[in-house]
Amino acid sequence: MVRLFVSMDVENENVSRRILEIQKRLVETGADLKLVDANILHLTLFFIGEVPETMVSTIRERLSGVEGSPIEVELRGLGAFPTVSQPRVVFAGIGKGDKELVERAEKVSESLSKIGFRMNERFSSHLTIARVRSRLNLDKLVFFIRSNRDIFIGEVITSRLRLKKSILTPRGPVYETLWEKID
Repeated sequence: MVRLFVSMDVENENVSRRILEIQKRLVETGADLKLVDANILHLTLFFIGEVPETMVSTIRERLSGVEGSPIEVELRGLGAFPTVSQPRVVFAGIGKGDKELVERAEKVSESLSKIGFRMNERFSSHLTIARVRSRLNLDKLVFFIRSNRDIFIGEVITSRLRLKKSILTPRGPVYETLWEKID
């Protein structure tokens, strides 16, 4: 079995540096967080999950029909899922490029639904930067997120569409690109 997702990666040193600065400030709130490694930032378009390794070629075939050129996006504002007042995931929001990411995610979802994967019902483009592990100093974290809901983080051109394998380790996930859309 392999754990898979479809993404467009954020590979820009300036944006990674800016995310690291924001993560440092998140940590200063004293909240109990698991930070996302700034070297593996990505915009998940579809989380596939655990599938037999034999399905990888079929998934790649389906994805090859999805338009996959890079998208210019603006990272702006902090937010949280499920809500800012009850955060489990802290993310950077998407300004410019949001519509294009949503459309791309819909195309990926539609394509994969034809081979039995459930379509994304509520896709929201975002860049996960931290996960909340407990309620420790939650009030300070919530205040920080609300105070930075409009912060400009940077502009970046994403990678092309990619199929990634996620290997979970005690030190965090390791991602391997199994396929990339070549136009």
